[in-house]
Amino acid sequence: MAIRANFQFNRVCVGTETMLISTSTPYDSLYRVMWDLDGDGFFDDDLGDTVSIFFSSAGAYNIGLKVIALNGDQDALYKSVPVASLQAAFSQDYSCRNLPVHFFDESIIIEDFAQQYVWNFGDGTPVSLQRDPTHNYSFAGEYTVSLTVVSTSGCIDSAKTNIAIQNPPIVDVSFSGDTVFPYGDSITATIIGTYDSVFWSTGERTNAIIIHETGYYFVQGYLNGCYGDKYFSVNAVVDHEVRIMTVITPNADGFNDLWEIINLVEIEPCNAEIYNRWGEKVFSASPYLNNWDGTLKGRPLANDTYYYFLRCKDGNLRTGTINIVK
Repeated sequence: MAIRANFQFNRVCVGTETMLISTSTPYDSLYRVMWDLDGDGFFDDDLGDTVSIFFSSAGAYNIGLKVIALNGDQDALYKSVPVASLQAAFSQDYSCRNLPVHFFDESIIIEDFAQQYVWNFGDGTPVSLQRDPTHNYSFAGEYTVSLTVVSTSGCIDSAKTNIAIQNPPIVDVSFSGDTVFPYGDSITATIIGTYDSVFWSTGERTNAIIIHETGYYFVQGYLNGCYGDKYFSVNAVVDHEVRIMTVITPNADGFNDLWEIINLVEIEPCNAEIYNRWGEKVFSASPYLNNWDGTLKGRPLANDTYYYFLRCKDGNLRTGTINIVK
């Protein structure tokens, strides 16, 4: 029977003895069992069926075994023998009370795989065995969080850190008018306070937004890694009250670009005349169709106060001012 070299080994972590055991066959024909423990190609590092060695760092080591039979036959082979290491580490995102805190395993494992994770969140709640858990803290304060990782080779390491759980900011909103307003009008909503960043349900990220439509809205204010939110609703209602705009902003942004008479249908047809402060007529129309854009003969008028005269089907003369603001 031809001689065949073979051996087995135990999987270990750095600092633990690696055992190498010859399983060469046939056993009763072996004359010499020689080991190459440093992978230099020479089988001169140790002798015997069982040898042990300590490796000072993790990695895959090229180990060789050579066997010689009594009849002079010989065989040799090399195997990659892993030595594992494990360094536990983790991070987390927002640290806010009553908001999910996400923890992320960042452990470094060499020549091995994680078998178990044990998280202690430091607030007396049960441990978590997930790799990347989420946890809610009920109270603000400082907590010691620890992670213990166990590998398939039996490596064990722990990491811990103190995290500060903050109270989320209390967000509030102010309004330029009543949140119930006539359809066609608008309202400005402004977040109160200073934040690192702001996000509205409309997608805008400014401190204030202009709202024209009925609906439910919210704003989130982010501060020091935490955020608070405020939900509110507005209602644009249809009414029949005639209102004449006193300000137009003809800057082509789609808002207040034209001088409009809200609910014009209630009093039309109307004859409209508009004058500047020197009594010069800058616009007239009969009937007026809510279409004056603050121009004279196609040229934009200057920012100023203008005066309108409006006579409609009821015979009443309505007068007032129009301010052009760009």
